[in-house]
Amino acid sequence: MENKERLQEYHYDDYKVVTNFETYEDAVQYATETGGEMVEIGFVDGSDNPLADDTAQLMKIKKPFRVGLDPEYTVYYSEDEGFQEMAQNILEEMKELEDDTLPEDWIDDQNIATGDRIIIVKDGEINTVTTRERIKYLMRGNLYEIAVKLPN
Repeated sequence: MENKERLQEYHYDDYKVVTNFETYEDAVQYATETGGEMVEIGFVDGSDNPLADDTAQLMKIKKPFRVGLDPEYTVYYSEDEGFQEMAQNILEEMKELEDDTLPEDWIDDQNIATGDRIIIVKDGEINTVTTRERIKYLMRGNLYEIAVKLPN
């Protein structure tokens, strides 16, 4: 695993969970290296601390995260077919609207992994381009992640 700086820890009485893995394989590798246990967690109901939650079935689908939003929203993840084309179209539209020569700065952030980006669509229109972390706060959505549980 290359980028351990991005990982976040949440401490409890007898254990901690490590989250924010870029890929499912990164989580597996980290669990193997540390002797930790892979678990599924969720930031639900506006909580800042994760709770055990396997709603998204992340281990089954081998994905590092998924978001849960109201049914009127459709979520496109960066690994989805057509995502890059959709993102490019958004950038071009933003550039035209703002007459900005560097619109990629609006989506591209050095601290955000490419795999963290998502596009939210509502009623066939792009609602927002965001990241997994921002989904909790901007849209009051649920965030489900793969985590590694370790003793304190």
